[in-house]
Amino acid sequence: MKFLSWLIFLPFALVVVIFAVSNRGPIAVDFWPLPFSQDVPLYLLSLGTLAFGFFFGALLTWMSVAKWKVIAISRKKDTQYAEAEIARLNDKLKQQEKKVTPPQEVLPAVQPDKT
Repeated sequence: MKFLSWLIFLPFALVVVIFAVSNRGPIAVDFWPLPFSQDVPLYLLSLGTLAFGFFFGALLTWMSVAKWKVIAISRKKDTQYAEAEIARLNDKLKQQEKKVTPPQEVLPAVQPDKT
């Protein structure tokens, strides 16, 4: 698995480095309603936008999954409680079965012939 992650990461990192080296030229970024403008390298703007989008998407995904994680944890606790209750009741049943005396003979006066 570690090899597979390196196999995916290294070409991606190589593409990012080549992109950054190829696009070092400055580009003017205008913060529109404000009267500010800033010159930044194109690769910084592009990779920064991609990183922001990645982390924003990860945050939204984490928030949507959080509800289901809470439900799963709650159900796991319920299951553990139910399993403990089943084990307790099975122990109690075994104890009750040990206490039960075997049935007496129905008609002790009538004995089968032992011949």
